[in-house]
Amino acid sequence: MATTDRPDFAQLIPPEYRGHLGFLLNKAQRALVDEIDTALGDGLAARHFAIVGVLHARPGLRQTDLAGLIGIDRTTTMKIVDELEGRGMVRRAPHAEDRRANALELTAEGRAWRERVLPLLIEQETRFLAPLSAGERTLLQELLLRLVAASFDRKHTDHHHE
Repeated sequence: MATTDRPDFAQLIPPEYRGHLGFLLNKAQRALVDEIDTALGDGLAARHFAIVGVLHARPGLRQTDLAGLIGIDRTTTMKIVDELEGRGMVRRAPHAEDRRANALELTAEGRAWRERVLPLLIEQETRFLAPLSAGERTLLQELLLRLVAASFDRKHTDHHHE
């Protein structure tokens, strides 16, 4: 759809939601993930890349630890890991310190897929952020990191006072 064919702004974001940060953040996040999923194709999605990316940086993680890092529930994590394992990209091995758990590792196919799609994801993110100046992109990232850190702090502070 060309820019001139874009629906009216009020159709994209109803006026009653423009002041709601949660709605706007969710809308932006879904738009980016949709664009990444389309760029990846082949039945794999941003959620698959998220897991592959973490396992690339932290091989041997337990599935529960992986779920906590990514911020998705264990059942969803298990489903995504199962899909990646079915494609030969991830393998489960006995965890060295926890006999009840499996350590997750990328296979050669998982590492190769990450290397192939990483430039696509970088390009897609760059395209998504193109309406912002370099300074605005940096500021957006800094502000989002501060919000996430403050939320973490509140959650852990509130949890310890219960």
